[in-house]
Amino acid sequence: MGTTGTQYPRPATLNTEYIALSLAIQEGKWIHRLLCEILAATNETGPELKIREDNQSCIKMTKNPVNHGRAKHIDIKYHHIRDEVKRGEVKLEYCETSLMLADIMTKALPGPRHMDLTTALGIHACSH
Repeated sequence: MGTTGTQYPRPATLNTEYIALSLAIQEGKWIHRLLCEILAATNETGPELKIREDNQSCIKMTKNPVNHGRAKHIDIKYHHIRDEVKRGEVKLEYCETSLMLADIMTKALPGPRHMDLTTALGIHACSH
């Protein structure tokens, strides 16, 4: 089903990324609404909701309303992303994989990469 070259992503990977993006947007919107409610009590406005994605094909699929052949196996309930991006409720930004801080929570990383990400997140070892 996939290709051996790097020119085209495997459809299964794109589908998985798209579904994960959909779920991340749902969670992000919930947290965003909560933050806006808290800030409303202080008469401040909340920031816009930005989601950083490292899969460019996934971002392109959300912005192009054409029914992609690659997306035909994705359940329709995940396509709300397109509407939310179009309405401006969510802003998708490309983030290089090397800069993706969330990797520390989703992947097994080599020691140096783990240390780089913990430092970037401001996580330090406790001294006893």
